[in-house]
Amino acid sequence: MIYVQKHIPAPFEVVERKGLGHPDTLADGISESISRDLCSLYLDEFGQIMHYNVDKVLIIAGKSAPKFGGGTILKPPSVVVGGRATTPRERSIDDVIENAVASLFKSTVKNLSEFRVEPRVGEGAPELQSLIGRGANDTSIGVGFAPLDQVEKLVLEIEPKIREVKGAGEDTKIMAIRNGQDLQIVVASAMVSRYLGSMDEYQEAKLKVKEAVERFVGGEADVIVNAADHDDNIFMTVAGTSIEMGDDGATGRGNRGNGLITPMRPMTMEAIAGKNPVSHVGKIYNVLAQRAAADIATLDGVDEAYVTLVSKIGAPLDQPLIKGVNIYGDTHLGRPTEFRIGSIIDYWLDDIESLVEKFVEGKLTVY
Repeated sequence: MIYVQKHIPAPFEVVERKGLGHPDTLADGISESISRDLCSLYLDEFGQIMHYNVDKVLIIAGKSAPKFGGGTILKPPSVVVGGRATTPRERSIDDVIENAVASLFKSTVKNLSEFRVEPRVGEGAPELQSLIGRGANDTSIGVGFAPLDQVEKLVLEIEPKIREVKGAGEDTKIMAIRNGQDLQIVVASAMVSRYLGSMDEYQEAKLKVKEAVERFVGGEADVIVNAADHDDNIFMTVAGTSIEMGDDGATGRGNRGNGLITPMRPMTMEAIAGKNPVSHVGKIYNVLAQRAAADIATLDGVDEAYVTLVSKIGAPLDQPLIKGVNIYGDTHLGRPTEFRIGSIIDYWLDDIESLVEKFVEGKLTVY
């Protein structure tokens, strides 16, 4: 199904991103880290990727006592990993999970060294195990759109600029609201207490975050940083992430596959991170739809492209129930254009195996 409509820019939009150290993004990262490690282990032991899904990670916040120039973790955060996985021959699932969690934290939150891991992963149902390699193991929706607009691109690229400020931790949240031509950006940035010796230094770091965002955005934008600060109640942490005391996290509650939360655009509630890349269409179709939309958006006359794919459990992955495309622009839907759009969708459906390799190698960002 292909539909063409004239492109009319929305009068307002809201775009959000939860940074790499945000509790929900950390949960996504842990799910995907375990997923990649399981894939590599299964390929080594069995010569193929076996059945698993580890998209049910819950991070339970600990307790901390930050203070200027230092602070301590009083109770480490806990990572509870649920899901299903085929039992390896030579390593325990618990060992794989614990190593993956430690690796993700080490590479993402440089000041967090204390945490607990609670693996609760068991064997999957035989009927779902039997679908690996021969069909979709769920009835799911995949959606994608392209290109990103100017506000979406800004939100996606602001995070590294914030982390360049001395004292800023990895836990960030960026909310941008465009009303006509007016842009307001609300930033939450967890500050790290060991790098800040006083309230004055904290306020200076906050100002530098604000200035960094303003420089990057350019033009007129109202930028607000750590809006909840009041007197001595400030967003200061020991480790740079609110999982040390302030907030829990869960897989699938954060960014969609393109790294953003865009309520003005089509989205699914599917958790992509941690799902099996061989047969779980909740993962495959969301990434595939996004890539197909990007290709369609390059066609002459196409301002925006939206792709929707729906799977049927047990059906071949290259035979979705629906291949829907919405196009906004001035293009004419003649046979040549319709053929090119269909060819793009079919190309990506035929190329699913290459996506599996990229998932395993960590070359695809899903949060």
